[in-house]
Amino acid sequence: MDWSRRFEIPLWASGFVLAGLVALEAGRGPGDLAYAADAVITRDGYSLVTARTAVGAAEKPIDFLYLIDGRDEMLYVYEVPGAPERRVVMRGGVHLPTLFAAGRGN
Repeated sequence: MDWSRRFEIPLWASGFVLAGLVALEAGRGPGDLAYAADAVITRDGYSLVTARTAVGAAEKPIDFLYLIDGRDEMLYVYEVPGAPERRVVMRGGVHLPTLFAAGRGN
């Protein structure tokens, strides 16, 4: 009996099972995950930056989303209290030229 032929069917079967599992996991995608410390710049003139803060409990940290609207020259700050709550709270906004003028002492 040829030893290579004896293991051929189980090897093919395990290969198909592994390929199926890989396809199943790849199809799931990342889901609704979002991580702090990410940045996105859009073609429409918006820039978004997320940052994790030291505020909140270790199991429910509070993240902030900073949005810059390049067309209106505005900075908006949003708080993301915790992922399970699925809400975003606007904390404020400022006109960027005014902010930079105040920083220069004008």
